Amino acid sequence: MALSPAPALRPGVRRWLAAHRTALVLLPILLAVAAAAVHRTTGLFWGDFAVYQAGAAAATRGDGHLYEVTHQGTDGIVLGFTYPPFAAFLLQPIAYVDPSVGVGIWLLVSVVALSAVVGVTLRALGVAASAGAVLTGTVALLPVFPVAGHLQVGQVGLFLMLIVLVDLLRGPGRRWHGLGVGIAAGVKLTPLIFVAYLVFTGRWRAAGVALAGFAATIGIGFAWRPQDSARFWGGGLLDTDRVTGDPRTVLNQSLHGALARLGDTADVRAVWLPLAAAVAVAGLVIAARCARAGEPLLGVLACAVTGLLVSPVSWHHHWVWCAPALTLLVVRGRRAGHRIAVLLGVALWAVLVLSAGWTVIGLRGTDLHFQGWELLHTNTYVLVGTAALGWLALRPGGSSVDAAATQPEPAATPAAQPEGRDETTVNRADTIEGGIR
Repeated sequence: MALSPAPALRPGVRRWLAAHRTALVLLPILLAVAAAAVHRTTGLFWGDFAVYQAGAAAATRGDGHLYEVTHQGTDGIVLGFTYPPFAAFLLQPIAYVDPSVGVGIWLLVSVVALSAVVGVTLRALGVAASAGAVLTGTVALLPVFPVAGHLQVGQVGLFLMLIVLVDLLRGPGRRWHGLGVGIAAGVKLTPLIFVAYLVFTGRWRAAGVALAGFAATIGIGFAWRPQDSARFWGGGLLDTDRVTGDPRTVLNQSLHGALARLGDTADVRAVWLPLAAAVAVAGLVIAARCARAGEPLLGVLACAVTGLLVSPVSWHHHWVWCAPALTLLVVRGRRAGHRIAVLLGVALWAVLVLSAGWTVIGLRGTDLHFQGWELLHTNTYVLVGTAALGWLALRPGGSSVDAAATQPEPAATPAAQPEGRDETTVNRADTIEGGIR
């Protein structure tokens, strides 16, 4: 029986959809143009991107001096290239781009990646990733300090987070499940925590695929630049001084940094190492518990927070994982009718926005001594992350809210569809007008 044509959308709905789609496209373009103009005019900001560009240029020359590259910004901070050679291999194209143009392109694709993260998170929560919902989430997340700081320095973390989310949330059983984690770890070592997550959740094959992918990135690095690879993998990666001179700097939001600030000393390894090991195991157990309770997104986020806490250095912009976490809190709270969850999400959003004030009290060692209430607000991310893991540990099943109330509704069977309309047509208006419900 021939299907009848799908009913036309109402003019108001069409205008609403077109406006949000247009805004979603224009937002990263306008921000990119503004960033390029600011960079060309002032030469300020985007220090990490400048290091990527310098590192890519050095690696392209192939003279074995990749890890001697430094960049000194207008603020006097000297940065070096700290990633595996595979990262420089991927970054080669930016070596040939004008710095200001490169900044604009980098910011454009970073904002697109942020929007994609919002969309992936919404779909994982069973919410229609409409243009309006994604636009709302993206705009709301832009002023959050981990995100704003990430965009301001030109970091790579948003891309890696997107790769990991897509890889881990598409579900087990896929042939290449885990490969995204391995490739992300080949660019920056911190995603290796997700290999442990795959092991703790019993996904041994995926963990093997991740390790194989990671090994392949190392092999590519050695085949491409053997000298630089030998220098990095031969011990350079263990030198934390290449990342920060003193762990007490306020922008280092890890347990290592928090302990250093509390003790007002840079040497806290005797306390930090056993504590980090305990937190790593506990956090991975909590993450696996969430995953087994039918909460894959929550499991991934718990693992990410665990990695951020136990890493020797977790810069403020490493905490971009707050983007899917905030989205989860607000969306789930609204859909399940938990006002406290929504208010908690809004309060956390405000705290993360206001934490931008850290830049005036302690940037890279200009102020390393804190006391009184300063020890509270300079360790905000560590306290919030620890509290989140503790809350998940105490919740039945490891769930933040009632999972049953927030799982995607099963699709209607063909027999339940009105004659002449398919499932896509039936749900089209809900998808367009749903947003963040």
